[in-house]
Amino acid sequence: MRMREMNTKKMKNKGEVLLMCLLAAVLPACGSPSGERIAEIQGMYADLVNLHNEVVEVYASLEDDSYQEELDAMAERIDSIGQQDAQEMTSEELNAVVGEMSTYEETYNEMMASMNEMKEGEKEKKIYEVPVTIENNTGVVIHNLYLYKDSDPDKGENLVGDAGFLDGFQTLNILNLFMEEDEMLWHLEATEESEKVVASVDIDFTGKTDGTTIVIKFSFDSMEGWVEFE
Repeated sequence: MRMREMNTKKMKNKGEVLLMCLLAAVLPACGSPSGERIAEIQGMYADLVNLHNEVVEVYASLEDDSYQEELDAMAERIDSIGQQDAQEMTSEELNAVVGEMSTYEETYNEMMASMNEMKEGEKEKKIYEVPVTIENNTGVVIHNLYLYKDSDPDKGENLVGDAGFLDGFQTLNILNLFMEEDEMLWHLEATEESEKVVASVDIDFTGKTDGTTIVIKFSFDSMEGWVEFE
C-alpha cells in the first residue's frame, strides 16, 4: 500500500513549484507492530506534505524566486517517496525514509523562517518622498540637467524642461524624488548647450530624506564642477 497518493498543481507566478494535495488514508487498523510503524510513517509523510504546502503558499506571496529550483526538486522527491509501497519495505528501508523525511522537515522549517523574514522585509520597505531644490551657482548656463538613480541607467527627462536652460545663477524649483532605503545613491549630470560637462557627480541622499538643496559649483581654474548641500 502506498503511503499517500498525491495531486499537484502550479502556484500563480511560481510556475514550477508544486502544491501537493493529500487524499484520504485507507490504511487498515491491523494492530501489528509493522502496521503501527507504517501508520506512523504515513502520518509523518502527511505532515511533511502539509508543511510543503505551507512553504509553497508563503513562497508564492514573495517577490523573491531564489527557492524555485530547490522546491521543485524537493516536491519531486517527496512525490517519489509517496509512491513507494510501505508494506513491502524492510525495516531498514523504512528507517531510511524516516531519516530522509526528517531532513526535509528541517529544511522546510528553515525555509519557512527565512521566507517569513523576507516577507516582513518586503512589508517594511519604506518609500521616501524627498523634496530637492537645485541651485546653479556655476556662472555657466546649463542646458541639460539630469538627476537619476545610480542603479538606473535611464537618465529620465531633462530637468531644465520647457525653459530650455538654467541660467548661471538660477534655482530650479523643488522636485520630489521617490526612493527606497537601498536607492539613496543618485547621479547628477549637468552640461552646456554643446553638451560639454559642467558637473557629473554622485549624490548620496542618506540622511537627507527630509529634503535638501543641491548647489552646483564650478571652478574655471580646474574646469571641473562639484556639488554642495544646504
